[in-house]
Amino acid sequence: MIRHRRQLSPERAGVRVPQAERAGAMRARLLDATIGCVAELGYGGASTNDIVRRARVSRGALAHHFPTKADLVSAAAQRLLESKVDEFRARFGAIAPDRRTPAEGLGVLWSFYADTGGLVLLELMVAARHNPELAEVLAPMPDRIAEVTAEVFTEFFPDLADRPFLSEALRGVHALFSGLALNALPDGDPAGRGAEVRAFVKLLVSAAPHLHDAAFLIPDPA
Repeated sequence: MIRHRRQLSPERAGVRVPQAERAGAMRARLLDATIGCVAELGYGGASTNDIVRRARVSRGALAHHFPTKADLVSAAAQRLLESKVDEFRARFGAIAPDRRTPAEGLGVLWSFYADTGGLVLLELMVAARHNPELAEVLAPMPDRIAEVTAEVFTEFFPDLADRPFLSEALRGVHALFSGLALNALPDGDPAGRGAEVRAFVKLLVSAAPHLHDAAFLIPDPA
């Protein structure tokens, strides 16, 4: 019988890992554990004890990298936001060329808010209302998301680049999507609200005939 050897971590295998790399890996474990705890327990229910248990590190390691919970959660929020931005670009790029329509793009945009990571960001934004340090990190988030969305849309749909009010229209869609996802937090079923968003966007377009060219904002029915 062939026995497969377990792969050892670089440290256990006797490979010397640079200090900066070890520190980065430790920070990543703590941040990912923080995001996981907030997702499962909520911001108020996620304690530092829960986080160190999930990350399987000592409290001393946590205190060394993040002296306060605010430091930890703020860094986790920043990490999550950047990962969501990267994910958004990747999902957009994965759309088959013959399906790269603005409506399909808005479907990808809705996924920004409809998964666990999006809900964690929304919960942290609510928590930031009473946490100045967290607010400082999260305050630029809507602008960052809108900026990336506009970049991606104009990259994949160059003919829309000169459309009037494109940036404002995308910001409006973001506001709708984030508000709908936030409204769905209590029941845990944000994905089921997509039809409501589509209906509302259609209502807005039909109420403004002079913006008929903005019909590209209407997502296809699921």
